Amino acid sequence: MILKHLPTGKHTCDLCIIGSGPVGMALALEFERLGRDVIVLESGRNRVYPELAEASRATIVDPERHAPMEIAVCRVLGGTSWTWGGRCVAFDEVDFGARAHVLHSGWPIVHDDVEPWYARAAEYLLCGDDTFYSPPRHLRSLGADVSVGMLERWSTEPRLALVHGERIERSERITLCLNCTVVDLDLGADGCVVENVVVAGPEGKSRVKARAVILAGGGVETTRLLLAVQRRWPGHFGGTGGPLGRYYMGHISGKIANIVLNEPAAIADLDFELDASGAYVRRRFVLSEAAQRTHALLNTAFSPDNPPFHDPRHRSSVLSAVFLALALPPIGRRLVSEAIRIAHLGPKPHHFGAHIVNVFYGAPAGALDLLKIMRDRFLLRPRKPSFLVRNSDGRYALHYHAEQEPNPDSRVVLTDEIDRFGLPRVAIDLRFTKGDARSVVGSHQVLDAALRANAIGRLEYWYPQKQLRDHVLAQASDGFHQVGTTRMGQDPKDSVVDEHLKVHDIANLHVASSSVFPTTGQANSTLLATALAVRLANHLAPC
Repeated sequence: MILKHLPTGKHTCDLCIIGSGPVGMALALEFERLGRDVIVLESGRNRVYPELAEASRATIVDPERHAPMEIAVCRVLGGTSWTWGGRCVAFDEVDFGARAHVLHSGWPIVHDDVEPWYARAAEYLLCGDDTFYSPPRHLRSLGADVSVGMLERWSTEPRLALVHGERIERSERITLCLNCTVVDLDLGADGCVVENVVVAGPEGKSRVKARAVILAGGGVETTRLLLAVQRRWPGHFGGTGGPLGRYYMGHISGKIANIVLNEPAAIADLDFELDASGAYVRRRFVLSEAAQRTHALLNTAFSPDNPPFHDPRHRSSVLSAVFLALALPPIGRRLVSEAIRIAHLGPKPHHFGAHIVNVFYGAPAGALDLLKIMRDRFLLRPRKPSFLVRNSDGRYALHYHAEQEPNPDSRVVLTDEIDRFGLPRVAIDLRFTKGDARSVVGSHQVLDAALRANAIGRLEYWYPQKQLRDHVLAQASDGFHQVGTTRMGQDPKDSVVDEHLKVHDIANLHVASSSVFPTTGQANSTLLATALAVRLANHLAPC
């Protein structure tokens, strides 16, 4: 069932989940499947309210590097699934092991510990099945350094509450309470057990006592709550100089080159397609483990893309029409999430006149292409995740999506400012390093060599070689993939949770979030975070 709020007073339950986003929702549904009763506490309501979003406002040390938290966090039933693009990507085996060239790497689990849970995670995320490899039909092998068969899968409905909300409403085992902001964890006299979860609601404060408490409120918000607890218990979570809030990462992404395919028709292998499960998938170029270790590179994936919408020099009537639509907030916000809209608008000044000229000279063929894109994106089901304007030259912008180095100086810390619920706000200092940029450029060089050696194509760089790293860092920004601040490990001195996501210091507290990842890999974090949550549910349910 779904309640508008939790009545004031004391409540007792077996399992308590904090947060109803993709991870929290999957946890609740998996516990229901396993026959366990659960309470879910959601700070938001059934739609977004600005005053609730404001509670997530943070001090961003470098606004060019991190999205505003009011955009990156979504306090509502379904959480950030409302702004999620729907991409589901499996982590690679290399991501879990310690790598000599990546400081602070290594997980306390291996790929085989996670792989069995991908199928259930895919079910809850609505991305079809757990198939993550499909050999290309046109492209030849690129050799030992680069794979082109790895798949990303796409949710058929990223706004998960639209699908799972009705099931939760009917459930006799799930009680989901809206308007419930968790403001504290009462650790009792000895600090070893969560005695009560303290909740602020519209009628006052309530307390929930649970056998097991699971924090699933997103990476930064989960870290924020634990940092607030640490103010009273400074020896917890590795101490005040320990790992909590450190190693904050996302992904480094952008474009510095074109890819040119010798056979233009081969782009079909790298475009979106529907698979047998009824979900969209797409192949990407991914560096092999051997290439990463040989060249001391971070994990990186590449995909052909459109040139930047905001630059009218592309001379595409379709891309200019899309840009003009996104530039009008009432229209653009209906087409994509605000974060994606802002990214596509690019830096000012915006050359509206040149875009209008592109649209005019590209009609009517451009209008027909645009209508097809609109049909695929907004009329058909499932919706096509995005679009690629194909061309006869086989030349496309090349998008990279790469791992960051774990950096203990990249941090989330508390400030003295208090939000409307009484929780300290945070300051976020997300740092990208020269090592991140070096790896991105080196990964391009490996891909270029593989394309040329196998007569598949080549890269054409947008900038002189000496400037590439600077341009990589100039584009670096994240804030949506919130990784690393409650990292998992075996030693309480350098990690916050163990291999089963249990907080080292507290017997009944667990964290289900991408913040437990020690490294980011090349993959988006939602699928793995959900798989780990399903694994956790199956670990806790028999207890």
